[in-house]
Amino acid sequence: MARAPQSSLPTVGDALTRSSARADKQRTRTRILLGIVLLLALALVIVIGVVVIKGGLGGGNTAAPSGGGDCIATELRVTADPDIAVALQTIVEDLDSAGGDCPDVTVRSEESAVTAAVLGEGGDPGFDVWVPDSSMWPARATGLAEIAEADAAELVVGDTVATTPVVFATTETTAAAVGADGAGFSSFAGGGAAVVLPDPTAVASSSAALLALQTAFSGDARMFTGMVLSLANGIVPTADEALAAAATAETPTVAVTTEQAVLNHDADLVSIFPSDVKPAVSMPIVTLGDASEETTAAVETFTAAITAASATLADAGLREADGTPGADFVAEGSEDGGAAAQTADSVNQAEVLRTWQVLTAPSRMLSLNDVSGSMFEPVTGDMRRIDLFEQAAVRAVNSLSADSSLATWVFSTRRIGGQDWQEIAPFGPLSDAAHKQRTIDTANGLDKLVGGGTGLYDSVLAAVKYMRETYVPGQVNLVLLNTDGVNEDDDGLDLDGLLAELEKLHDPAAPVAVIAIGYGPDTDQSVLEQIAAATDGAAYQALEPTDITTVLVDAVTQRGCRPFCA
Repeated sequence: MARAPQSSLPTVGDALTRSSARADKQRTRTRILLGIVLLLALALVIVIGVVVIKGGLGGGNTAAPSGGGDCIATELRVTADPDIAVALQTIVEDLDSAGGDCPDVTVRSEESAVTAAVLGEGGDPGFDVWVPDSSMWPARATGLAEIAEADAAELVVGDTVATTPVVFATTETTAAAVGADGAGFSSFAGGGAAVVLPDPTAVASSSAALLALQTAFSGDARMFTGMVLSLANGIVPTADEALAAAATAETPTVAVTTEQAVLNHDADLVSIFPSDVKPAVSMPIVTLGDASEETTAAVETFTAAITAASATLADAGLREADGTPGADFVAEGSEDGGAAAQTADSVNQAEVLRTWQVLTAPSRMLSLNDVSGSMFEPVTGDMRRIDLFEQAAVRAVNSLSADSSLATWVFSTRRIGGQDWQEIAPFGPLSDAAHKQRTIDTANGLDKLVGGGTGLYDSVLAAVKYMRETYVPGQVNLVLLNTDGVNEDDDGLDLDGLLAELEKLHDPAAPVAVIAIGYGPDTDQSVLEQIAAATDGAAYQALEPTDITTVLVDAVTQRGCRPFCA
């Protein structure tokens, strides 16, 4: 049988087979293209992720405990106060763990007062970033540099990253007693509790408290001065010592400190927030004026990481930059713990610290007292000039700090041969209870020495010469002149001769000022003003009997700021 001829056209089955083959090839090419696209997309995601983590574009790694996670642009040297240094170290470690191989950030812990002193002398900052425990310290450093005429680094004060309120720390028993009356800075004058203050020249919360005290007294200089001198007797070097004193005191005692210090202290103390002025200390980012753009960018990333790390700051007992407690902040043992305090003005805080140093500076004072016969003149029914002066002198002695020293001279005419002046009590420290008592007894016994005329000019010159010859650097060396009359020694110097001699003795680098006080209407106040001016001192007048104590205490307490007292 013959076979049928084969057709050259494809059959239906062949067509299906070839169509399937083409479809398979197309699907294969599609799968390959899709794979390539997916690989490229994955690679792009990885690259973007690396840029975000390494390049500091923001956003950060949400898994990072600090809330930051960004690498910084360059290495940073950070100097931080011990109150925030540990928290900053934790934040830096979080940056490293989240960002991988980041540039180094080194955190060095140093007391802010020490850093400010180095900067004030024109020393090498040794940092790119400084985080002091108060914005007062940069102002302080700048002021010290100006006084020393030092070529100091330019400081740029940036954002605040943390705060802590100034509080009164005490036991629960004392808190119950003073808290019920609304304890505030103005209540210090009431004396309801002893006040322990850490050294304001080293502890920022104390200078903030002094500014608050000044505000509470509405600028009353006499009230403020009296409180400063009172507080000076309760100074301790550190906040820890102040807290320990409050915890162990047998009588009601409060320590002026910060909420953070109370939270981190071992003693069982509570914080009382002041009822009148509510100060706080702020911790800013401080950089150098000549920082590079790269360093500035790194500082911005570092600052953002600190701001985001509210839990880490809370663990250190610190509040947020605006003064409010963060979500993780637990103010155990605090009254009114949720209130936001007002940060102290840094410039005014630095200025009040200078005022403190003036008022509490150790003095070396020669008290030169008129005991001429006119001091027996009556001023009230049963009081003579000398009686009122004795009372005022005792109060003035008690207003001086314990590290001051005092000597007492008297003058009239020809007390020892032809000499008008006489030493009654030599110099000695008021920290010596025996010397202080002898000085007070001498003041109370001046009436027994009254007699003769007023040998004013020779006595003033002798006192200034003695103070120049025995000058003690680092102290306020001065003569406190108290008189009720005019010069009556015709055998000695005249006024022109005295002023010429005082001009020869004057040395601005080692000044000996005469603070002169005239008592009553018989004093030649013009003469006293000329004597004071020749020594960069000051002259006062007490016309009324009631003025004597006020004028004498003012003269003594303003001894250190002459001739620039307000």
